[in-house]
Amino acid sequence: MNRLALYIALGLFAVGCNRSTESMQFRVEGEVTTTPSGLAIEGAQWELFERAVLDGALQAEEQVATANSDEAGRFVAEFERRSSYSLRWTVEAPRHFPAVGELDPDDLLPNIPIEIALPMPAVCTLHVNLASAPPEDSTDVMLFNLGDTFPCACCATAQVQLEGIGADSSWTCLMHGDRWMTWGADLEVAVIGQPEGLFIDSLFCPAFGSASLDLNW
Repeated sequence: MNRLALYIALGLFAVGCNRSTESMQFRVEGEVTTTPSGLAIEGAQWELFERAVLDGALQAEEQVATANSDEAGRFVAEFERRSSYSLRWTVEAPRHFPAVGELDPDDLLPNIPIEIALPMPAVCTLHVNLASAPPEDSTDVMLFNLGDTFPCACCATAQVQLEGIGADSSWTCLMHGDRWMTWGADLEVAVIGQPEGLFIDSLFCPAFGSASLDLNW
């Protein structure tokens, strides 16, 4: 083999070695938006947690990627290719409910981006104020409940019962914004002519705002 051929062979061998040891990455590209408006969310923090199989053993879950969304709601994250058993992501942003989800490891290909859409519900603060008012009686009873199918944090899921004179109850909920909250009240009062019976209504809670449900009987 002449010297030129030897140099060419060594060069090809070196390139082959570099390719075989080059680290291949998984790449996730995402878009974070407010639901239901579809507006982009800037500054949302996305995190990815992986359970991998290494040397035949299933490892504990660990964070493998994190990214923040830009003004267009976009983010890009990369992490090293391994034998993934499960991939779980979380995303948080101010004035939004957090979101969680999973990626299917079989959908990820080395160095080929996967695109995910991340809608996040806006928060609305709901204030509930219930109180009896004159004329009232010690035998008066009110049963109150919020809608039974709704996304809400710190909401009373059980029926609230108030009895007697000076009865009152107040609390604050965080619910999905731009949504209607249904409620129902069943009143039994002793004074003739006072409103009683079953009342059902709903209240709109705007995104990033607040609403008050004030019920006096």
